[in-house]
Amino acid sequence: MEKTAKISDRIRSLRKKLKLKQADFVAGLNISRSYLSKLETGEEQPGRDLLIRMSQEFNVSLDWLTSGTEDAVPARALNEQEALLLMAFRSLPPDEAETHLKLMLQRANKDRLDQ
Repeated sequence: MEKTAKISDRIRSLRKKLKLKQADFVAGLNISRSYLSKLETGEEQPGRDLLIRMSQEFNVSLDWLTSGTEDAVPARALNEQEALLLMAFRSLPPDEAETHLKLMLQRANKDRLDQ
């Protein structure tokens, strides 16, 4: 999803990317279509609880939704082992993370070639 400067633009962009009409977008959020319209035009600013609901309902990063930073769709672990791997990777200093990533990619490519 493209980076946009204003939260109103990100909300509108999200709805359009999902190809939802305003009425369909608000269905699981417990807000009115007219309130969504005000959010999309910047007349109103969403509260914390609504932002959390949007993040969960549409599987987008809360960081992206609130500030435009990070990727729109966060990396999600498929199981506990992947969750531990992500947590460990994210805690490494950037240079170490890069080194481990390169090693893992080399190993994964080698294993594919060996098959």
